[in-house]
Amino acid sequence: MKEFRSRLKRILESMVGRVVTPGDVVALTGLPRYEVLATFHVLEALGVIEVINAKGNYRVYKLSSLGLELLNALQESEQVLITVSTSVKEVAESSGEGEVSAEA
Repeated sequence: MKEFRSRLKRILESMVGRVVTPGDVVALTGLPRYEVLATFHVLEALGVIEVINAKGNYRVYKLSSLGLELLNALQESEQVLITVSTSVKEVAESSGEGEVSAEA
């Protein structure tokens, strides 16, 4: 699990302050392309990254505000609690240090 956490952190760190393609992240992190692509699919579905431009299979992404929260939590804490809620009020009440909240 620590290895996955480290790889996720490297992917998110490579996206801070820039727009990237999965190929850019592969070049910046040295991670295998299949791993970056699989991670991007999951992160996009969770709202951690956003598509900026899409043309066919070519996509350009940026880190969302939720992605920055997740990265900060990964950098600051050994353990991260992720809360997923359908209620904005519930998200606001449960948000705290070392936590990342997402609304559906």
